[in-house]
Amino acid sequence: MLSKDELERYDRQIRIDKIGVEGQQKLKSANVLVVGAGGLGSPILLYLGSAGVGRIGIVDGDVVSITNLNRQILYNMDDLGKEKVLVAKEKIEKLNPNITVEAYNTWLTDEEITERIFSKFSAVIDATDNYETRYLINRIAVKLNKILFIGAVGRFVGQVMVVIPHETACFNCIFPERAKEILFELTEENRNQGIIGTTVGVTGTLVANEFIKYALGIGEILMNKLLLFDGLTNEFSIINLEKDPNCKVCSII
Repeated sequence: MLSKDELERYDRQIRIDKIGVEGQQKLKSANVLVVGAGGLGSPILLYLGSAGVGRIGIVDGDVVSITNLNRQILYNMDDLGKEKVLVAKEKIEKLNPNITVEAYNTWLTDEEITERIFSKFSAVIDATDNYETRYLINRIAVKLNKILFIGAVGRFVGQVMVVIPHETACFNCIFPERAKEILFELTEENRNQGIIGTTVGVTGTLVANEFIKYALGIGEILMNKLLLFDGLTNEFSIINLEKDPNCKVCSII
């Protein structure tokens, strides 16, 4: 049941005919793990928290630095040097005390730890900027049958896709994993290209919207589709994806 405070807090979205009180209760009952509390994670966490998603997990092993502040809108100068997940948890709980926020102050590098954390949630959001971590997240999400929402950014361009294990193309189907040395080089290359805050804002918001639709059971989510956003040209495009029957991750059941 929704409390009087919740009914008032969510009044504007409850008025939407596709949501209503029943839909708001679905959001309250929903749970999701957000991996990455940086540029993408900031708008994702803010919008999921404000929408009333009942239980949100946050995984990140980083601390806030001044170079984060052009795009990571959860943080300010007072947060420099502090653990991101702890700051994010505190701020999301202050934004909405009606939800539960769980913080995991760690990097995801170990499959056993990743499985243990993922098993506590129904869905996972990949808001990372590290290729090696992305492949780990994809592998464990598919293995545990957790629906996976992926956001990726660079300069003025954002990408969003959704993975439904064994039904749709997974991240490895579209971008087959390479040697660790190559993944490290690709990660560094992407970081060196830079990023503008508005790109992560738009992309993170789209990712949050995909999860909200999924939790509500409304609209269309990006199944076997890759959404591309170009902030320089104001173009949105969708590329149709196909599951790789020989994928080493999702074609093995």
